[in-house]
Amino acid sequence: MHHKHVFQFMKHMAVNLILAGILSILVGILIFVYPTFLAILVSALLIVIGLLCLKLAFKINKYSKVDIDI
Repeated sequence: MHHKHVFQFMKHMAVNLILAGILSILVGILIFVYPTFLAILVSALLIVIGLLCLKLAFKINKYSKVDIDI
């Protein structure tokens, strides 16, 4: 029963890390191609990664209230 929550949490972590990684690679490529948009791309990247971190933090908080028997 409790293992289900752990696996859900791990899935959410993996999805957020994959999204952040893909977004970072895309922004890096766009900065290389269009260096004049550096400030706009970096600020957009930081905003999106910040939102992903907040989403993950709320998920951690939700699942941390579950007692896991070891």
